[in-house]
Amino acid sequence: MGADRWTVASVPERGQPWKILEWWKILKSRGTAATAIGTVVLVLATFFNAVLLAPAAQAASLVTVTLTFDDAHVDQMAAAAYMNSKGLHGTFFTPSGFLNSDSLHMTTAQALALQAAGNEIGGHTVTHPDLAQADAGEVTRQVCDDRTNLTNMGLRVTNFAYPYASSTPAIETIVQSCGYNSARGLGDIASQIPASAGMPLSETMPPADPYLTKAPDQIDSTWTLQNLKDLTLKAEPGGGWMQYTFHHINIANNPLNVSTANFNALIDFLVAEQAAGRIIVKTVDQVIGGTVKTNPAGPPPPAPITSGNLLRNPGFETAGPVAGGAPSCWVPGGYGNNTYTYSTVTGAHTGTAAEQLVMTTYLDGDAKILPPLDTGQCTPTVTPGKKYTMSAWYNSTANTQFELYYRLGQGNWQYWTSSPLYPASAAYTQVTYTSPPVPAGATAMTMALTLTSLGTLVTDDYSLTEAVLPPGAFEPLTPMRLLDTRTSSGPVAPDGTVSFQVAGVNGIPASIAAVTFNLTVANSTSFGFVTAYASGTVRPNASNLNYDTGQIIPNSVTVPVGADGKVTLYNRSSGTAQLIADVSGYYVAGTAAAAGAFQPIAPTRFLDTRNTPTPVAPNGTVSVQVGGVSGVPANVSAVTFNLTVANSTSFGFVAAYASGTLRPNASNLNYATGQIVPNRVTVPVGADGKVILYNQSSGTAQLIVDVSGYYLSGVATLPGTFEPIAPTRFLDTRNATAVAGDGTISFQVGGVGGVPATAAATIFNLTVANSTSFGFVTAYPSGAALPNASNLNYATGQIVPNSVTIPIGPDGKVNLYNRSGGTAQLIADVSGYFL
Repeated sequence: MGADRWTVASVPERGQPWKILEWWKILKSRGTAATAIGTVVLVLATFFNAVLLAPAAQAASLVTVTLTFDDAHVDQMAAAAYMNSKGLHGTFFTPSGFLNSDSLHMTTAQALALQAAGNEIGGHTVTHPDLAQADAGEVTRQVCDDRTNLTNMGLRVTNFAYPYASSTPAIETIVQSCGYNSARGLGDIASQIPASAGMPLSETMPPADPYLTKAPDQIDSTWTLQNLKDLTLKAEPGGGWMQYTFHHINIANNPLNVSTANFNALIDFLVAEQAAGRIIVKTVDQVIGGTVKTNPAGPPPPAPITSGNLLRNPGFETAGPVAGGAPSCWVPGGYGNNTYTYSTVTGAHTGTAAEQLVMTTYLDGDAKILPPLDTGQCTPTVTPGKKYTMSAWYNSTANTQFELYYRLGQGNWQYWTSSPLYPASAAYTQVTYTSPPVPAGATAMTMALTLTSLGTLVTDDYSLTEAVLPPGAFEPLTPMRLLDTRTSSGPVAPDGTVSFQVAGVNGIPASIAAVTFNLTVANSTSFGFVTAYASGTVRPNASNLNYDTGQIIPNSVTVPVGADGKVTLYNRSSGTAQLIADVSGYYVAGTAAAAGAFQPIAPTRFLDTRNTPTPVAPNGTVSVQVGGVSGVPANVSAVTFNLTVANSTSFGFVAAYASGTLRPNASNLNYATGQIVPNRVTVPVGADGKVILYNQSSGTAQLIVDVSGYYLSGVATLPGTFEPIAPTRFLDTRNATAVAGDGTISFQVGGVGGVPATAAATIFNLTVANSTSFGFVTAYPSGAALPNASNLNYATGQIVPNSVTIPIGPDGKVNLYNRSGGTAQLIADVSGYFL
C-alpha cells in the first residue's frame, strides 16, 4: 500500500449545492496518526469513461501514460476536446450521483459523447464517500450500484478509482466482485512532493495488484509544467505505467486546478514523446484489458428509522470501522481553507463518548462530524414538504451552528441551509433548530454542528425528529389552484355559493384550523362582493372581495375551514361570477397556545365608518380596537383582517400600523375616486390593543374592517409561528427598473430587515403601479417552479395591491413573475414572517 493515501467525507461546500468535496490528507505511512490530522483541501471529483479494449502490454522500456480525470466536472470537457484533437484519449472516473446534478457537473449526454469520442468512463462510486468509513453493505451499494447506474445510461464501465484513494483489502475484494477489472489508488509513485521521495518512478506492467494500481499524487495548482513533464521523463528509462490524475482544468483559485496552458502544453509534450517512440498513451481499459463482466446489485440499505430519533448512533457510543477514526455512522467533513483535528473524547454529555473538533488554522469555511452522505446506510430518510427538528448538546470556545444537506434520489447531495449562530459555552448546552420544509424530490438529509473559526467544539447526543407543529402554526405551501369554476362547476349564480375542499387534498392534513388563499373574481356579469367562511357555519356579515361588472380582481383571504374540510364562497350579486382560489398555506388545527400561533375566528366586522358621523378625513387616521373585543384576547401580537375602502372622494391609499408606533413608509390598499376596493391586512397590534388606519388622500374615505383571526402575543420560537414586524418596504422597482413582460424579479426577505435567514414564509403587501399593459403577478419561493396560480391581476395603468403569504426560498428570496405584454413597477411591504 502506498505512502500517500487519503481519507475524507465527501461533504458539499456550504452555499454551493454539492459542488466541492473536501479531502483530509491522511499520511498513513509517514508516521502520522491516521485520524488525527485533517488539512482541508478543496477537491472536486468526477471522471469520464472510454470504450476501447486493450491490446497487449508494451515492453518494459516503453512508458505507458494514462490521463485520468476524476469527478465529472464539466470543465474537463474542454480538456478532453483538446486531448482528443491531438489523437489522445483519457479515462474519466465518474460518480453516477454527480451526473446531471448541476451546471458544474457533466450530463449523461456529455459522458456518452466522451465515450463516443474514444475516451473511457470508469466507476467512482455513487456519492463519492470514504469507503473505509462505511460497512460492507454500503461499500457494495456504492461500488456495484454506481456501475449499474452508469451501465444503464449506456456507458461501458470496466475500471474503478477509489474516492480519496481510500481502500482496504476487503474493499478491493468488493470492487472485484462488482465486475471491475482494476481499481486505481493515489500517492504511491514518486513526484515533486518531497514526501514521495524514494517511491517507485512508475507502476509495473502489468500491475502487481490490479485492484490497487499505483499512481502519483493528484495534480493540483502547485504543480508546474515541468513537474507534469517530469513524471513521464523520469519514468522513461525504466518503463512501466504512469497514471496522471486531474480534477479541474482552468478553474481559477481552485486548489486542484491545472491551467489550460499547462494542460495543453502537457498534451503537446506527450504527443511529441509518443511520436518519438518513447511512450504510448492509453486509457486504463487499454492497459488492463479484459471483458465486460456481469455486475451484481448491491444489497438494499437497512430499513430507515421512521419514528422517534431518526439518527443512528446519535451519542457516538458505537465505534466506526476504522480504529481510532470517526464513530459508526459519522464522518468528518468541511470546506474551505482551514486545518483541524477530530477525535473521540470521554467528556460526554451522557454515556462515555463525545466528538471533539479543534480548529488550529482558519481562513474560511468550516469543519464538522456528521452522518455520511451515503445511499441509505446511515443518513435519515425524509419526506418532501415536512420539517425536521434537530438538537444537540455542545460546549465550545467559539460560535457554532447547524449545517444541513439533502439528497436527491440516491446520489445527488446538495447544500440546504444553516441555522443561526449559537454562542460559545463552557458547559454543555442544548440547541434546537427546525428546518424549512424538505425540498421537492429530496429523499434523505444530514446535518451537524460546525466550527467556523479557531476554537474547540465538543458535541454529543444528537437528535433528529419530524417536526410537530403546534396548534395555530402556519404551514406554507407553494401556491396551488384548488378551485377554478371556469373549468369545473361553472360560474357562481347570483346569491349563490360554491364550496371547495382544502383539508385532505394535495398533501394538506385532513384536519386544519384555517387556510390562506388568493381569491380572484373573473367574468362577472354584474357588480357585487364575495364572502368566504367555514363550510357548515352561518354566513358572516363581512366581505372579502368587492368587484365591478367584468372586472378581474383578486384578494388574499385567511378564513377558518369547516368540519368537512371545506371553505364556502358566497357571491352577493345580481349576476354570475367565476371564482378562482389559489392556496398558499394552512394553519394547524387545535387551540393556539404558543407565542405567535394563529387563532382564526369567524370573520367579524370590527369597524365600519359608514356607521359613524364622518368618514376618515384627508390625511386622517382612525383607530380600531382589536385586543379585548369579540373574543380576541386583550394582548395579541398581530391581527389579520379584510380592509375595504368605499365612497372615497379622491384617490389615495391606506396604511395600517400598530397604535403607538411611527407610521411606516408602506401601504396596504390603493384606491381611485369612488372605488370600492378590499385588501387583506396582517399587522402588529399596539400595546393598547389597537391598530391605526391612515388615509393618505386629499379626500375622505369610508373604511371597513372584517377581522378573521389573530396571533398570540410573545416572541415566536416554534416552527410555523408568526413574528410581526412594522410594515417595511423591501422592494420598490420604481427606484430601479420596471419588471419586463414575462419577466421575474427576486427580492431578499430572509436575513434582512430584521427577518432571520431561516424564516420559512413571509407576509407582504404587493402593489402594482405604472403598468403599460394588463396582466397578473405570481409570487412564489425562489428555487421553486413557477406555479399555476396568481396573486394580483391588474389593468393598464392601474395601481392595485394585494396581500401575499408565501414560502421563502432556500436562499431567503421570493420571486415575482409579471405575466403581461408590458412592463410594471412592483412594490413589496413586508409585515412579518413565519419561523
